[in-house]
Amino acid sequence: MYTILLGDDNQLTVSVEERIMQQSKLVDNLHFLVEPVYKEQDMSGFTCLMEYLPPVSKRYKSEILSLSDKPYKGMLEYKLPFDTNLTAEAGDVAVQLTFYKVEMEADGTGIKRVRHTQATNIRVLPISAWSDIIPDEALTALDQRMIAMQALTNQLVEANQNLASSKADGLLYNEGRLQLKAGDKAIGNTVQIVDSGSDPEDGTIRVVEF
Repeated sequence: MYTILLGDDNQLTVSVEERIMQQSKLVDNLHFLVEPVYKEQDMSGFTCLMEYLPPVSKRYKSEILSLSDKPYKGMLEYKLPFDTNLTAEAGDVAVQLTFYKVEMEADGTGIKRVRHTQATNIRVLPISAWSDIIPDEALTALDQRMIAMQALTNQLVEANQNLASSKADGLLYNEGRLQLKAGDKAIGNTVQIVDSGSDPEDGTIRVVEF
């Protein structure tokens, strides 16, 4: 389990690092451990938002993290499965947490509390990294061939998992918009469906009833 600790200094520190491969889906978990009290504030009463930037597209994304029912070794525990949203791009995914809490005093005055953390990186390895494994020349010829074969097998297995998690297996239709889907996730471009009396714009399909 890939584990990140948050202390009183607002630094996110990776304490347990695992090998996360590109396009991994619902196999590994991202695990945050947070000190339960910060500057006399009970952090269990805050909403925890994980914000992250993929290494290539740099498109801002976020996830609300759910607090586990029981503490983990005296720490607040938040878990998030590594889905293809996090592992779609190989490289360093920049991650930070933001905590929010809104309270109201007896006189109706609203108090907004916000805590930000420093960012840390989660390394996502490309599937092709298996190809970079070169057998030690000191090994026997048979050992070298076996290691090369094992690396190739692992690469093919992960490539197959990647294909299974991203191939289209159906269609989504909502309010005149048609899109491919893989599992529950929409993929590809959206196509706008218009009626036969409209002039189709770019990216639309004219529907003719008969």
